[in-house]
Amino acid sequence: MSSGVAVLPQVGHGLRRLGRGLRVVSAEVRWWLAGGWRLLRTAPRRAMTWLTGLGFAVWADVTWLLAVLLVLVVLPGLYARWWPASWERRWKHPAWRRRIRRRVRRTWPQLMEACGLSRRVPDVTGAAQLTVPELRQIRWEDPDVLVTVPRLMLGQTVDDVVVVSDRLRVAVGSRQVRIVPNDAQTGCTVRFLFGDPLAPVFYASIPDLDAPAQFEWVELGVTEDGQPFGVAIRRSRLTGGASGSGKAGIMHATAFALGPAVKAGLVRMNGIDLKGGMEQAMARPMYTRYTSDLEEAVVILEDEVRACKARAAKIAGIVRTHEPTVAEPLSITVIDELAQLTSYATDTKLMKRADAALRSLLTLGRAPGFLVHAYVQDPRKDTVPQRHLFHEFTGLRLNDRDEVAMIFGDGAIAAGVACHKIPYSTAGIGYAIDEQHRVTRFRVGHVTDDMIRTTAARFPAPRQIPVVIPQADDQEPPAPRARAPRKPRAPRTPPGGGDDD
Repeated sequence: MSSGVAVLPQVGHGLRRLGRGLRVVSAEVRWWLAGGWRLLRTAPRRAMTWLTGLGFAVWADVTWLLAVLLVLVVLPGLYARWWPASWERRWKHPAWRRRIRRRVRRTWPQLMEACGLSRRVPDVTGAAQLTVPELRQIRWEDPDVLVTVPRLMLGQTVDDVVVVSDRLRVAVGSRQVRIVPNDAQTGCTVRFLFGDPLAPVFYASIPDLDAPAQFEWVELGVTEDGQPFGVAIRRSRLTGGASGSGKAGIMHATAFALGPAVKAGLVRMNGIDLKGGMEQAMARPMYTRYTSDLEEAVVILEDEVRACKARAAKIAGIVRTHEPTVAEPLSITVIDELAQLTSYATDTKLMKRADAALRSLLTLGRAPGFLVHAYVQDPRKDTVPQRHLFHEFTGLRLNDRDEVAMIFGDGAIAAGVACHKIPYSTAGIGYAIDEQHRVTRFRVGHVTDDMIRTTAARFPAPRQIPVVIPQADDQEPPAPRARAPRKPRAPRTPPGGGDDD
């Protein structure tokens, strides 16, 4: 009895090992069958040729042919199974690229006709002849961008291609399409974007203590072409995005990059956080002036306007663009939730003062070095009436396509701006359009609370100036205007109109 009990654990252990072995064998069989099905689906001619040859070798008992055919399949399969990353990079991905390029080149006339870029012209016999834009060039660019250069037909414009851009995208099967016109607007390049290099999340970078001061252009993230993404600092910029889209990431990443210049005194940042200090309060040491109060925010803007006009009068006739110095630094007012200042406030007098100050800064401040970097959730014109005065625009995830047009203008969606299609889970991805109307899709690095505290402690402003609300002068109120005496009324005519006679 005791020997039988002792055998039971060994039997259980053997059954477990047998189960694991069966699962391994089953997984291997499924992998090879799935690979064969993918081959049959993606390259049916090659697969059928191989199957036909294999059947003939078995039927005719040709051993050497059977061995060759098995080696042609088994060796690549073993390579893909044992070194999948190398197989993907060296064989599978290049083969996929060749297949897409060959298909687009072969079906180009049908593609143009289906998307509405063709026309039928009668030939000498009177028969209708299909005419399509000539495919001058087709090539791949990293990362996974298929570039086609069509030659437009007589009477066609770049706008004709822009209108059908989404049809082209669906027909080719790409994730996104970009229409890039040439300098003369007489032709264009159609860029089909497959894959998404911006999907991986990365962290924003904090400059070193000995990093040089940057105040012309700062790097914030990466573009979908793999190039560094940055913004020109000496431009007033409006950034729009729904809640949770990553506006704070752009704001803090910009502050990180400006940290050495702030510490050196070449850049002065004024912080206006009208969300109760939820974003900027943690980085308060970097701001020369800071407030989360509406009236104090208006005071900061009005002080900036006065300083801007004074500096403009000082450098007028000497230079046309201010060069930042420690004595006269570049001044940037950072406003988080601009709508609280321009539309949502209940004090109409404060809103009018803020509107006048913002318009003055946006129209006069670029040359003297007084700029505004504003962030807003609702980009409608009645919410941000000064929207058209900003120099550059950045859009993160937005609620609908109308908001995209509100920020970037008409034609932005056709040009490839799709802020309304950005998933909720991809905070930090957005689109930017510069003064040359170039569209860039980008992603900024993720920012944590510890990174904000570290940067604020590493690069504090040389001094912090409190915001003082000016008091009204003590003077008697103006006397009420004297009203002119009312003229006496004419006597009323009795009913009946006159004498009884």
